[in-house]
Amino acid sequence: MAGDKNVEREYRRLLKERDRLVDELQKLKKRYESGELDEEAYKRSRYDVERQIVEVMDRITQLKFLLGVSD
Repeated sequence: MAGDKNVEREYRRLLKERDRLVDELQKLKKRYESGELDEEAYKRSRYDVERQIVEVMDRITQLKFLLGVSD
């Protein structure tokens, strides 16, 4: 069914987005530890990325339900 293909495609896209955001979080930490970012900028940026991760993970959970995927 075409709808299932779209759901699968979106699921795979969101998994990649999650991985990208986790990488971004790690890069932020390295920038902070190297002194490139001050604590306030680091915390603000980290919060923004973490919030995006939560949104992506919520959507992934919804799509997993629709696809019948289990962990």
